[in-house]
Amino acid sequence: MNLDAGLMIEGGGMRSAYSVGVLDLFLKEGLEFKSVAAASSGAVIAGSYISKQKERNFDMLSHLSNNREAISIFRMLKDKELFNMNYIFDDIPTRLFPLDFQSMKKSAAELIIGTTNINTGEAVYHDRFDSLEELNLITRASCSLPVLAPSVAYKGQELMDGGVSNPLLIEPLLERGLFKNVVILTRNVGYRKAPTRLNWFYRRLFKAKPKLIKMLKDRHITYNNTMNLIDRLEAQGKIFVIQPELPLLASRIEKDQYKLKELYMQGYRDAERKFEALKRFIAGTERQADELEIAVEAGLENIN
Repeated sequence: MNLDAGLMIEGGGMRSAYSVGVLDLFLKEGLEFKSVAAASSGAVIAGSYISKQKERNFDMLSHLSNNREAISIFRMLKDKELFNMNYIFDDIPTRLFPLDFQSMKKSAAELIIGTTNINTGEAVYHDRFDSLEELNLITRASCSLPVLAPSVAYKGQELMDGGVSNPLLIEPLLERGLFKNVVILTRNVGYRKAPTRLNWFYRRLFKAKPKLIKMLKDRHITYNNTMNLIDRLEAQGKIFVIQPELPLLASRIEKDQYKLKELYMQGYRDAERKFEALKRFIAGTERQADELEIAVEAGLENIN
């Protein structure tokens, strides 16, 4: 079932096991989208969905959890890098859990990955990947969390976590004129991000990057404004949201595989429970372009 609709996947580290459950239900039902937009860990799992590699994402997350080769506090102390980025974005997708890049390229679905240019303070969106290596590099940049991982050099730009500039990539979908969008969130209903308490630390660590400091300081504002837009669009029947009712009992670097399996099953069951409503949403009358333009202009101008 190929849809003239968009899909947005929120990140959240290991909390993405919830989204993986949703995506596997979509694969089971043969649900495909015209564009899939994601940043951070959402970008990691989007590739498997587009290439139709059901269960690859969960197997990959299970392997990464409680894996010292991938995540180590000792590496953080020694090399200032909590995550072994070479292992995660080279060994994993090419050797241990190969991504079927050719199937992804042949898919009619467009993949949009968000990153952040830490010198200009702008969101950078990528939708063309000429090789698996290029895709891995851009995904790595989108997942390079400030403080926990180094930035990535790409075509003269210094890129980091896409979630810093735009954690919820609904904007690129709306700007493509997609009338219907499905949003998968890893935060619970009603969640809003609180201001960071680490501004003093960011000012010291990134004193040569004033744009990055400002983005980190205002990150909660960007996130909350986008969530307000999502809430409005959902109330207007323009998007369909799948998210947990209550906070997920797992951390960004969750090591408990039992919890990961529970998150996966929670996402799968939530998607299964809402699937009939989702089909009705997709089959409904499409909004006119002028209505969508009004919604975009009214909402996006308040995000940044």
